[in-house]
Amino acid sequence: MLMRPTPDFVPHSQFHTGVWLLSEKRPGWYYFMKKKNDHLIHNDEFIESVDPPLRDLVEFLHERNITTTPSCSGHCKSERNFAKLWDDLEADKADVRQDGLVMKEIESGERFHFRDPAYQLPWTKTTFIDRARNYQEKGIVGLRVNGEIKNQLLQLKCDGITTEERDGYVFFRIIEGDGDNREKWKWLTTQVKAVF
Repeated sequence: MLMRPTPDFVPHSQFHTGVWLLSEKRPGWYYFMKKKNDHLIHNDEFIESVDPPLRDLVEFLHERNITTTPSCSGHCKSERNFAKLWDDLEADKADVRQDGLVMKEIESGERFHFRDPAYQLPWTKTTFIDRARNYQEKGIVGLRVNGEIKNQLLQLKCDGITTEERDGYVFFRIIEGDGDNREKWKWLTTQVKAVF
């Protein structure tokens, strides 16, 4: 099966099952490509791609050689923001159909040239905005740890954050929120630092 990027909404619980790419021309929307990913960071600009509420936690973990998964803090963008993103996705579509769209894989920094003369967006503008509005409020980050540290992390409890172990990672997820999850991630960052 040919691996190809998709701009579609990937369930947060599946973020770690592939790689994430950004258009070099219009880096406002992430594309997902399903493929094996070791989540080792080779891109010097990687930390700039991490949402600010998660940046301190991710930097802390990487300084200790702890592998993290692709993450999202959750957002509260307006319909106007999503309309602008739609325009960018339409422009990306035109590039993909013609000479191709150059994308950069976030963790490795590798460039990917995506060309498909029959490429279509997976939704209408109205459907995109509706789905984006609901999707954006959720958040996730995963980390690979073992032993007593893993056990302690799995015991952390905070209203609005669920903790689970899956595929060798400990995941912290916000499944319901208002998109402004800064205080939850701040609390989690403090708690994780205390465990280490």
